[in-house]
Amino acid sequence: MSLVYQYTCESKRMELAEIAEKVRRINATLVTQRERYFDGSAVILLIFEKYYMRADGYASLTVLLSEDGPVQNADVIGYGGGQGLFNLSWGANEDFADMAADILEKCGFVLEQ
Repeated sequence: MSLVYQYTCESKRMELAEIAEKVRRINATLVTQRERYFDGSAVILLIFEKYYMRADGYASLTVLLSEDGPVQNADVIGYGGGQGLFNLSWGANEDFADMAADILEKCGFVLEQ
């Protein structure tokens, strides 16, 4: 089961690359980082994985940061980490997603309802 958070920052407080640098400090393995820049827009994709002993497996985290003018958005997706017939993750994917969510909130992002 996956967990998805969507965040918005209406007033740009810092550059997208600075935000990505803060997210990269998560205690996990960074699998890949991709950056794309367009006319006045930017997109940064970060993909992490982390082994969770309680779930006896790896959980994954994808963070998509985007910027269009003064508006910045972040999509945080925690997934995997499940095992067994019912794919129980024991909260591993939620804990993983919360790591990124905490950083984004400190950077001025607000969770969309």
